[in-house]
Amino acid sequence: MKWIRNISFRKKITLIFAVVCTFSTCIAGILYYRYAQKEIEDIFRENAESLADQLENTLDSRLEAVNRRAFAALTNSSFIQPLNDYLDSPSLEKEIALSSEAANWLKDISLAEPLVNSTLLYTEQGSWDDYTKSRNWEFDFENSKFAQYLSYPSSSAICWMPTMTDEIFADKDKVIPYVRRFEAGRDKKPAYLIIQIDQKVLLEEIIGDSKLVGEILITDDMGNYIAGTLNASSADLSQLSGMNEDQEEKKYSGDISYDGEEYLMYKGVADINNWQIFILKSKAEMFESVHGLRRLIVGLTIALAGACFIITAVLARQLTSSLQRLALQMNRMRNGEMDARYFYPYKDEVGSLAKTFNYMADKIENSMKKQEEYIRILKEERDFVEYVQKQKRKAELRALQAQINPHFLYNTLNTITWMAADKGMDEIRILSNSLGRFFRISLSKGAEVISIRDEIAHVRSYLTIQGIRYSEKMKYEIDIPEKLMECTVLKLVLQPLVENSIYHGIKEKEGMSLIRITAEEETGQMGEKLIRFVVEDTGMGIGREKLALINGNLKAGVTDRSEGYGIFNINERIRLYYGDAYGLYYESCEGEGTKAILIIPKRTGEDL
Repeated sequence: MKWIRNISFRKKITLIFAVVCTFSTCIAGILYYRYAQKEIEDIFRENAESLADQLENTLDSRLEAVNRRAFAALTNSSFIQPLNDYLDSPSLEKEIALSSEAANWLKDISLAEPLVNSTLLYTEQGSWDDYTKSRNWEFDFENSKFAQYLSYPSSSAICWMPTMTDEIFADKDKVIPYVRRFEAGRDKKPAYLIIQIDQKVLLEEIIGDSKLVGEILITDDMGNYIAGTLNASSADLSQLSGMNEDQEEKKYSGDISYDGEEYLMYKGVADINNWQIFILKSKAEMFESVHGLRRLIVGLTIALAGACFIITAVLARQLTSSLQRLALQMNRMRNGEMDARYFYPYKDEVGSLAKTFNYMADKIENSMKKQEEYIRILKEERDFVEYVQKQKRKAELRALQAQINPHFLYNTLNTITWMAADKGMDEIRILSNSLGRFFRISLSKGAEVISIRDEIAHVRSYLTIQGIRYSEKMKYEIDIPEKLMECTVLKLVLQPLVENSIYHGIKEKEGMSLIRITAEEETGQMGEKLIRFVVEDTGMGIGREKLALINGNLKAGVTDRSEGYGIFNINERIRLYYGDAYGLYYESCEGEGTKAILIIPKRTGEDL
C-alpha cells in the first residue's frame, strides 16, 4: 500500500483503469461463458424431452403391437383349441395338428411385426416354434433364465425380461424376451408364449439419428439393461436406477457421473412396461464449442487489457500534464519567484486549482509587501524607542538630581527631632521622627515592591502620627507572623486602608475604637500559597447597599471616585501586578465595624 501511495498520479490512473477494464472484461467474459453453458444445457433438456417423448410413443406403439399380436393368438380358438386338446389327451395326431397350427400363428406374429426375432410356445408337455430358426436343443426351460425370472413373486402374467443372449435358438442373437403366461387345458396347466424382440432392430427403429442429441440407454423398471448406444455395466445401471428412488415424478433431468465422465441426463418412462429411457450427453462434448468461446474470451480479454492500458496511459498523460505544469509553477514560488502564476483556460478541476493557486500567490505577494511595510514601520518605531530611551535617561538624571530635596527634608526633620529632644518636647520629637520614617519608606528609593516588614513599619509610622492626634479615640494592634515579614508586597497598600478606617470609621464614632492589622498564610483552590491581610476597625461600619456597591465595583475593576479613590487605586494596582484572581473586598456590619481584606500571592524577594 505504501508503494502504491508513493507512485505518481499518472501511474495510479493508468494502473486503476487497466485493472478496472481487465476486471470488468473478465467478469463479462465469465458471465457470458456461464450464460452460454446454461443456454446449451437448456437446449439439451428441451431436445432430450422432445426425444424422450418421441421414444416413449414409439416404444409404446411398437410394443403394444407385439402385445396385441400375442393377445390375438391366445384368444383365437383355432390356436387355443388344438393346444387344449393336446394337453388334455396327448396323442401323435393331436401333436401334429397343434404343431401345424402353432407354426402358422407364431410365423404370423414374426412376419407381421419386424421387431420380432423369434417365437416359442412352451408347455410342460412340449414346445413349438415357427420353424424359421434352428433350435438349441440343449435349452431347458425349467433351468433357464425364463424360469428363474418368472419365479419371482413380483412377476406378472406379462413379463418384459431384460436383454439376453438367445438361449432358445442357435444363432445367439441379442434378444428382449416378451413372456405371456396363460392357462391351458382342463387342468389349467401353465403355458408360456415367448416372443423375443431383436435388440438390434429395436435400436435401429427407435434411435435412428437421435444420437445427435446424445447417448440413449433403456433399462427396465428394475434397472436391468434393455438397449442403448452405451455399453453400460451393472454398476452403472445400478447408479442410474438408484437416481429414481427419491424422484416422485417419472420424468426428470439432472447431472450424473457415468463411466468416469460427467453427463447431463434426461429420463423418461414408457407407459406400457415402465421401461426407463435415459438420454445422456457428455459435458465435455457438449461444451466443446464453449471451450472455444472461452479461449476466444481469454484472448479478447488480454487484447482489450493491452488496448485499455495504452489508451489509459495516453489519457493519463493528457490529464496530468496540466497538473505537472501547475506543480512547476508552485516550485518556482517555493524557490522565491513571487511572480510565478499558472493560467489555465478551462473550468475543470485543474482550472479551479490554478485559480486557487493564483489567488494564493497574489495574497502571499501582497502579504510580503505588507510585511516589508511593517518592517519599515518597526524600524521607525525602534528609532523612536531609542529616542524615548534617551529622553528617559535624561529624566532619570533629573530625578536623581531631584532626590537631593528629599534628603534635605530628611536631614531637616532629623535636626528638628534632636532639637525637640534637647528641649524636652517629646510629641514634636515623635512626630518629626515618625514623619521622617514615613517619607523615607514612601520613597523606598523608587522601588515598587518592598518587604512586609517595611510596609508594616510605614503603617506603624502613620499610626504613630495619627495616634497623637486621636489619642482619646483610637488605639491599634498589629499582629503579623514573623515568618511572613520577609515576604514581599506592593508598597503603600495597607496605609490607605488604615487611613479609611480612621476617617470613615473611627473619627465619626463616639468613644474609644480599635484598629487591628493582621496577616496569615492560606492555600488557594489550585494549591497556590496566598497571604491574607485584614485591616479591621470597630468604627461606624458600612450600610448593606453601600457595601454591595463598593464590593461590586472592586470586583468589576471600576473606579468610583465618590466612594473613595484610594481603595480602588489599591485594588487596581494589585490586579495589574498580581492578576485578576487577587485584590480587595470589604466585610462590614453597620454600627459595629468594618474589615478590609486584601489577598495577594505569597512571594519572597527571590521570586521577583
